[in-house]
Amino acid sequence: MKAIRFLADFYTVGGSGDSQVKYARGQTYPVDDETQRQVAAGIAEEVDVPNAVNAAVDHPADSSTSGT
Repeated sequence: MKAIRFLADFYTVGGSGDSQVKYARGQTYPVDDETQRQVAAGIAEEVDVPNAVNAAVDHPADSSTSGT
C-alpha cells in the first residue's frame, strides 16, 4: 500500500498564530491531495508500506483555538 513519509517537519499555523507540527519527519501518512503536494514540494516521498503500518499519526486538536 502507498503512503507518504515526510523528510522534514511540516508546520501549520493555528487561529491564534501559534505554529505546530502537522506532519512529523519520519512518520507516514495516507496519500491525499495535501500530502501529494508536499511530495511535489520535495519535503515528502511516496513509499510502500504494509497495511498495518499505513496509519496517520494522531495529533491532538489545538485547544488554543477554542471559543473566546
